[in-house]
Parts: sequence; structure tokens; C-alpha cells
Amino acid sequence: MGEDTKFRLGGLVSLIAAAAFGWEGIVLPLRAAEAHAPRVDYSIKIFVLVPALIVFGLFFLIGGARWQYRDPVRQMPTPIGWVLCALVAISSGASFYWLNAKFAALGYQ
Repeated sequence: MGEDTKFRLGGLVSLIAAAAFGWEGIVLPLRAAEAHAPRVDYSIKIFVLVPALIVFGLFFLIGGARWQYRDPVRQMPTPIGWVLCALVAISSGASFYWLNAKFAALGYQ
């Protein structure tokens, strides 16, 4: 199996993991809130994990090993790596804000 194929499979596995964690950590609590459960719990960590898995999963699935996201010599992200980190941060904040707004609209604090 080639290096590019390994990266693409890793991207696919990341997207599958994002779907599983997103279902368990975001969709199920939201459904419980919509069903007016007396108490709904969720972890804030899920809002970093799921966006990171989606962003990097798509990056690896589409790009494979072609695009360097890190400089192995300096052990620093490349400009593409910084863009990926920014996308993760923005999508993490947006998803957290969205779910909090949904919960507030349903009467949860």
C-alpha cells in the first residue's frame, strides 16, 4: 500500500470517527433536549475533536500525501497547517455557539 493511499484511508477513518463522535456527543444530546429531557449533558471536548477530525479527515482524503501540513525538520506547521488549525478553531467555536443557541432556544441553560 502506497503512502498516498495510507493518508487517504486515514482521512476516511477520521471522517467515520467524526460521524460517530458527532452522533454520540452532539446529535444525541440535541435530540434529548428536543424531547424535553429534564437534564442534558454534553462534553465541551467534543467541539474540538469533531471539527478537527472533519477538517483533517477531508484534508487527507482529498490531498493524500501531496500537501505538507508540517515541516518535519523544524517540527512546525507549514502555512497549510496553520490554515487547517485556524479552520479547526473557527469551526469549533461556531459549532459550540450553534449548539448553545439551540439549547437556549429550547429553554436549557
